[in-house]
Amino acid sequence: MKLAPTSVRGIMLAVSVALLPGIALQAWQFGPAVWLQTGWCTLFALLLEALCLRLRQLPVRQGLSDFSWLVCGLLLGQALPLMVPAWMMLVAALVALGLTKHASGGLGQNRLNPVMAGLGVIAVCFYQQLYPAPSAQLPWTQGLSIQQVLAQQWLLEPRLQLDSLSGATPLAHDQLADASPYVAWIGYLAGGLLLVLLRVIRLEIPLAMAASSVLLCILAGHPPLEALYSLTLGGFIFAAFFIATDPVTSPDSRFGRILFGAAIGAITELVREFGLYADGLCFAVLAGNLLVTQLDALSRRLFQPWYRVKMN
Repeated sequence: MKLAPTSVRGIMLAVSVALLPGIALQAWQFGPAVWLQTGWCTLFALLLEALCLRLRQLPVRQGLSDFSWLVCGLLLGQALPLMVPAWMMLVAALVALGLTKHASGGLGQNRLNPVMAGLGVIAVCFYQQLYPAPSAQLPWTQGLSIQQVLAQQWLLEPRLQLDSLSGATPLAHDQLADASPYVAWIGYLAGGLLLVLLRVIRLEIPLAMAASSVLLCILAGHPPLEALYSLTLGGFIFAAFFIATDPVTSPDSRFGRILFGAAIGAITELVREFGLYADGLCFAVLAGNLLVTQLDALSRRLFQPWYRVKMN
């Protein structure tokens, strides 16, 4: 009996279920803000998907039945920084679904990952308005009630005063021995491996991402244990299994996928070490998306039979 989903709807539902362990662990560590943000992003994704289908004069019910909007909403809820206001979630969803997906022709036609495009706009345009990311040492969002989170999301109360908190990771300060563990990566890893077993995604990209990131982290002067620990920070495991493996915006060839994953891991580590942002996954994935055509062409050229190379 084959368990692997074959329809678009089946694949999207499998991805949605695989995301749940990571989301649950994230919410357990950082509080109800995780569930509320995920819920709003999913609702906005549903409404915008229906609107875009209507504007394109496509059947709304049929278009919604593939559940691609559900995956986009769940991914956006996890990718966006915690405690962003609702209007930023709406902007991110509009960029993801309206501009990146539907303006490119619909599902399967986009060159950039929609979720990373939405996150990129928020990260670049509204960087100064974001709260510091809660860390495992300072999970400041955990103490907020549902009412407080909603008041911040809908701008019903003044911004919280969090000047004393820092979003820096323990790795950046060589405090690994005192670091509290992040737990969400365990759920995302379990969900990602489930998708691998179901043959929804391929393992080459996550492995190449991890290998290149760890290697560069060691070359930057971090001990091997810290380099491995860095894989659990930020959204690395989440992005490796649920973002970078998007079949529409990643290479078709195996060697191309390996190069793609290695490039994303390397760019992520470079941004972490030398860039303005604590995590460079968004920019790394978008840069990799732009290289997909070239990576596939390089892979075909390297692995075509020798006599075809001579003829060319």
